[in-house]
Amino acid sequence: MLLFYQIIIGLLFWLCFPFLLIAVVITGKHRKGLYERLGFYHQLRFMTGTSHRVWIHAASIGEIKAAITIIEQLNKQLPDISFFLTTMTVHGREYGKRLLPKTIPCFLAPLDVPGIVGRVVNRLRPHAYVCLETELWPLLIHTINKKGCSGVLLNGRISDKSIASYRRLRLLFGPVLRKFSMIGAISASDRERFIEIGAEPKKITVTGNVKQDISIPDNPQSVVAAYTELLQLKDSADIFIAGSTHDPEEKQLLSLYQKVGFQYGQLWIIAPRHLDRLGVIEEMCSQRDISYHLFSECTKSTQRKYSLILVDTMGDLARLYSVATYVFVGGSLFDYGGHNMMEAAIWNKAVFYGPNIQDFRDAAEALEEAGGSFRIASMEELQNKLEWCITNRQAYHQACMKAGEVARTRQGVAKVQAELVIKSLLRATG
Repeated sequence: MLLFYQIIIGLLFWLCFPFLLIAVVITGKHRKGLYERLGFYHQLRFMTGTSHRVWIHAASIGEIKAAITIIEQLNKQLPDISFFLTTMTVHGREYGKRLLPKTIPCFLAPLDVPGIVGRVVNRLRPHAYVCLETELWPLLIHTINKKGCSGVLLNGRISDKSIASYRRLRLLFGPVLRKFSMIGAISASDRERFIEIGAEPKKITVTGNVKQDISIPDNPQSVVAAYTELLQLKDSADIFIAGSTHDPEEKQLLSLYQKVGFQYGQLWIIAPRHLDRLGVIEEMCSQRDISYHLFSECTKSTQRKYSLILVDTMGDLARLYSVATYVFVGGSLFDYGGHNMMEAAIWNKAVFYGPNIQDFRDAAEALEEAGGSFRIASMEELQNKLEWCITNRQAYHQACMKAGEVARTRQGVAKVQAELVIKSLLRATG
């Protein structure tokens, strides 16, 4: 099956490559990342001269955050280690470059195509390949395995949507999964699904979800004070933050802002999941005659005039939650799978979210069981819940404390997953 995959992918790509190249030149799309997609990297000097070289693949921003926590643990536990990180999106690459040390190169992942994958593996010469979540590239996994590199799949999950596809392609993905030396599954049900499509049971450990292993700074009040000063917050003001929102949630949130936000004198902060949608949201504001600030324009010396802020930067949302009174986590009212509510819960914030939280179902269930979150079915219900919280401050405060307690029980996953990498790495390097 793998040979068939290589032949088909190789023929299709290289036959179509001249036309793809022309399309890139004419349209300008993907021009920034094409060189890296073809496996041409620089700065590889950082991968040489160390005893343990680790290639970490993180699909996008959420996985990069998880990768950073694992890297921190690996650095604590194993000396003389170097890293190389790849991602699938340009936004993810830029985010990684901004947060990672300069000694860790961050590039777009190579295409899973014959003639590209082999060149990259030969250049990097990794001792371990760490794949975060279930990004299964058959040729890449086969190539690193053939070169004696140890493959580790961390935060492994198989969603309700994807399980049917994996079952149909079991002959392709079963052998791929068996080439991993270790698999860290998020839950017991994920473990069973991996086994169902061909993974070896003895290689799978249930570790929990590293994305939910979140810590806050040793001096959290300094973070709160910094944002309080930057946003010119008043002690009595309520702050509503809608994080990681998607279309059409922003449209509905702006309507709710004009009702609840105005009525109660709240500051509202909306942070879209994808910054390239910011122009659309700004146009929505213009159509409704809503004035706003961009977060990047907020400075200590500039007077804040408006009660709506649109976040146009990457990497600020998780800490912005520290000053929130109320938090809605987006991608949940419509079928996007939800986003990480623990980023808010760790700051002792009870979280509002919609019914579509398939990607974080275990977190939502834990929060709900403890009474630390509010699942809503519509914006109308969000309005009703918000107004209830406003008039029942003590009960809402207790829910916030419960949310924080649940979030803290999720800590420690990164250490467990790092230990899996170390075991696999030491086997590969002797």
